[in-house]
Amino acid sequence: MTAVQTSPEQHGDASDAAGQEQFPAGAQVLVRDEVWLVRNAVPTADDGTRVEVVGVSDFVRDQEAVFFTGLDTVELIDPRDTRLIADDSPTYRRSRLFLEAVLRRTALPQSERRLALAESFLLDPLPYQRRPAELALSGANLRPRLLIADVVGLGKTLEIGLTLAELIRRGRGERILVVTPQHVLEQFQHELWTRFAIPLVRLDSVGIERIQREIPAGRNPFTFFKRVIVSIDTLKNTDQYRHHLEQIRWDAVVIDESHNLINRGSLRNQLAQTLAPRTDALILASATPHNGDARSFAELIALLDPAAIRDPENYRAEDIEHLFIRRTKVSTEVREQMKGQWADRGPSQAVHCPATPAEERIFEELAAVWLPRDGSPSVSSVPLFPYTLLKSFLSSHAALKATVNARIKTLEKKDDPRATTAELAALRRPRGTDRGPDGGGLGEVRRAGRAAEGHRRRPVLRHPCRGLL
Repeated sequence: MTAVQTSPEQHGDASDAAGQEQFPAGAQVLVRDEVWLVRNAVPTADDGTRVEVVGVSDFVRDQEAVFFTGLDTVELIDPRDTRLIADDSPTYRRSRLFLEAVLRRTALPQSERRLALAESFLLDPLPYQRRPAELALSGANLRPRLLIADVVGLGKTLEIGLTLAELIRRGRGERILVVTPQHVLEQFQHELWTRFAIPLVRLDSVGIERIQREIPAGRNPFTFFKRVIVSIDTLKNTDQYRHHLEQIRWDAVVIDESHNLINRGSLRNQLAQTLAPRTDALILASATPHNGDARSFAELIALLDPAAIRDPENYRAEDIEHLFIRRTKVSTEVREQMKGQWADRGPSQAVHCPATPAEERIFEELAAVWLPRDGSPSVSSVPLFPYTLLKSFLSSHAALKATVNARIKTLEKKDDPRATTAELAALRRPRGTDRGPDGGGLGEVRRAGRAAEGHRRRPVLRHPCRGLL
């Protein structure tokens, strides 16, 4: 038998006492063609009963509202009016499908710590990929919040998918927001759908505007779909979307490449600060979460648990081990499960290689012209580019040459010669105008490169370089 509910209209002009009994907490009501769950009902002097509700039907799901029976028609859905309809399908097919759907929607208890779906998905059974989900559900945290910091190639997307699937099975993943960089958005969406059957609606600024045109004025566009994936470059526009994000709660939020969130005051950081307190589960993912600054990493952990670190300058990994998981390709559990997948590497050995005269001159050029410490301005109009030069120089002569050539091409395309003349001259100086009788400038990279190739050595410099930073 199949149960169908009907909803006879209830009048809102009853007495105050009857009004309290008419809409008991937990009952469902029909208002403005939508189904709502009653939280509280209080009689008023002039406008009938004040009914506090939360949305149940798809269009108003999780939306809070207040209705007055003197102003709106509030219909109580009475379970006693359920009408039974015979199932005439072969072998009671519709009834069995209904029961199967109910069982699948029935959430596992939160006390269940074991993974229920690990063997059900399209992926290799690698125990190390299940550990993030097990840690998130272990009860070590009051809420499932975790930083997945595995290196590139270990399957962070699969680990996120496993965690989300387990949350959904436990009834804690109804509303999901995934925030990723634009270049991985489509791949992320494809992986979660094809491997875990988690459908995510991809939204951009145009899509959000289209939703706003279709829904009533003043409605939150992020309530239109339950599970959404959005580019962080779209969502970081706090002036346009912040007031909507502040008015909605999520069951789970995923932020990929989360190392970009730690610059306090940046748009990405503001977005993270907006989302973190408005979700139950928060999953951050990054292969490089620590930039060497303890305080910056503490800010990232504070998104997961603001009380986890008391002193951001002085804390231990053991203090926050319940909030992050980090494995590399040489980690014991990974090596044991991925034997033969990657070539074994021996221990690293530091080799001291004195800088050549050409490398010394390049370093002097960087210190004097590009990163001066005496307070004088850099020759570059882009504040971060001198540090890019330094990093490429410390990498190899080939990297420095490629960086210089790419920057020259960029400056040559600009239409403002006055703004680019000095920088172009500094980049091109070695190509015809040396700084002195011994040469100099970044063009020394050619001679440094030839010396490096001749000696077949690694360019490990003796300069501490911290004086530039």
